[in-house]
Amino acid sequence: MLKKIIAPFVSCSILMSGILSVSSLAPIEASASSYNELAERPFMGWSSWSSIRKNPTEDKIKAAADVLASKFKSHGYKYVNLDDYYMLDWRTTVDEYGRWAVDPKKFPNGMKALGDYIHNKGLKFGHYVTLGIPKAAVDQNTPIEGTPYHAKDIVDFSKPQKKNFNYEEMYAIDFSKPGAQEFIDSWARLFASYGIDYLKIDGVRNQDIADVEAWAKALEKTGRPIHVELSNNLDIKHISTWKQLSNGWRTDHDVEAYGTPYLASWKKVTRRFDDVAQWQPHAGPGGWNDLDSLNVANGSKDGLTNDEKISYVSLWAIAASQFVIGNDLTKLDDFGLSLLTNDEILDVNQSGVAGKRLYKKGDTQVFYQSLPDGSYNIALFNTGSSKHDVTVKWAELGIEGAALVRDLWSHQDLGGMGKGFTAKLSTHASRMIKAVPASALTVSPASGETGLNPSKVTLNWEAIPNTHSYHVQVATEPSFKNIVVDQTVSVPTADVKDLYKDTRYYWKVSSLSGEKVKQIGIYSFHTELTKVPNGPDWVLADRKNNDSVSLSWNPAFGAESYTVYRKEVNILGLSSDYKPIAKDILDPNFIDNSAELKSGVTYSYRVTAVNKIGESKKSTEGISDNQSSVKMTALLIVSFTLAAVAIIFIIARIKSKSTKQAELANKRAS
Repeated sequence: MLKKIIAPFVSCSILMSGILSVSSLAPIEASASSYNELAERPFMGWSSWSSIRKNPTEDKIKAAADVLASKFKSHGYKYVNLDDYYMLDWRTTVDEYGRWAVDPKKFPNGMKALGDYIHNKGLKFGHYVTLGIPKAAVDQNTPIEGTPYHAKDIVDFSKPQKKNFNYEEMYAIDFSKPGAQEFIDSWARLFASYGIDYLKIDGVRNQDIADVEAWAKALEKTGRPIHVELSNNLDIKHISTWKQLSNGWRTDHDVEAYGTPYLASWKKVTRRFDDVAQWQPHAGPGGWNDLDSLNVANGSKDGLTNDEKISYVSLWAIAASQFVIGNDLTKLDDFGLSLLTNDEILDVNQSGVAGKRLYKKGDTQVFYQSLPDGSYNIALFNTGSSKHDVTVKWAELGIEGAALVRDLWSHQDLGGMGKGFTAKLSTHASRMIKAVPASALTVSPASGETGLNPSKVTLNWEAIPNTHSYHVQVATEPSFKNIVVDQTVSVPTADVKDLYKDTRYYWKVSSLSGEKVKQIGIYSFHTELTKVPNGPDWVLADRKNNDSVSLSWNPAFGAESYTVYRKEVNILGLSSDYKPIAKDILDPNFIDNSAELKSGVTYSYRVTAVNKIGESKKSTEGISDNQSSVKMTALLIVSFTLAAVAIIFIIARIKSKSTKQAELANKRAS
């Protein structure tokens, strides 16, 4: 939120948490702006910089908006952010009032038309600016809209030009001079006329606070609610000011792997772990920490392993960072898409709570969110180059007794665990779980029970002493977003009627005693199954040696077991038919170590889910990633190429020899 904070006794140092930090500076009023009522939760969207960088066009931004609307909007993504390089070279060209001029070749219909296109898809339009006044405006001494002043009237020539990230050469503005605020006001009005809903202000440093204040005032005057994001690598010592003037702030440099063919690097991702721990106290409704973009959905172009991608998204989620995709949305891979649209992970990001670090021990770290309903979201990480066990003990979180655990990536209930949870993590891997303190009460139906009649389910639990009533809620997902039953009863039982078949439901009950509300527990049940399960998704095949392939997949609702199919794929992409190699698998993982596996051969796997009704359709393919196979394929391709060249050479020699013999014969005949 752009907050109008009155500080009659202290400078800009009142934190939103109510912690008072006294400054030695003179008392001032921080009157940059009033509330803009935005950023109740971290924003979710897409930014052009990571994948498009210096070459955005109208068609590219529209294409990204199309994909965001079709694949991501239903999951909460809203913002389509045009990040830089939409303008002509501001060293030579500006508009009539000294502001950046839109490049007509890149955006032939202008920004208003682009904003309208994005809005018509139910999305929001994001834009970009840096601080100062362009060199061309100063050189041409352009007028300031609606005033008698000109560009040279507001420049502070005593200061060096502002160092930004493309053409540089933006002159500093002296905001004590008439016309200075009016220049920024005119630029803000121009952006508002485009219909922007978000503005990234780039190149912000401590010495630029006056500029940011001017932009905050200007944006408020437009009357349009515009999310303000400050970038990048801001100084945490000025967090009270950033919180006052914006809805988000970048905590570090760019995550992109510049100078490489990849979009991101694990080294830059891991820098964020300490950032999250340091900046966590300052994030909350109205303003959130920004860890930079997520680049996890363009396959090998991302420059990360699958485990690294999961850890990348998990950290952003548990930190409640701004959640902005950096990938080329027109070239998404299924694995990355599944990461960015996992609603249980997105619920963690949108919980309204920024995760704290519980501990950091060598290469292992644990972060957690303590939620208002008494549950906990917990992320466990291994940032090292070897395997580690990573443990969270319930007592460290203040949980007394056992807790019910759910794996949020695999959507799998893991059951009750007495003292804590341990994850065995490969290098750079992670685990995200939800822990709900378990009640000692006996409930009916038992948590996880299946086959219940949907026409009527009776929920029972033990009575709690000194309780006058109970609050019962039933929902179709563990975050309780979609609540289908909400009632208060005076006895420890409740009837739930007219539910759907083939559905998993979650229910929780809280005791009410006077004004005290205490959650007893969260449980689940399945209504009776009448159809075969959906096919499992997110099938991963990891072949780390010639002897075995490790398979894993997301559990399919209603599955009682799984069947694994395999086929061999040769170097030409041709393959045999899929054949079943394992049946009656109870858990969503399997190790194929059969004697039929061949060294240097690629295998493709599919999985089906089975219940008493029947067998699902086969899943999408999981291809074994075998380095020896890749090397063998490359070697064979080279061999075939050399052989083909040799054959062509021999044929050419034969033809040449035949031609010469024919010519000689003709000469002799003549």
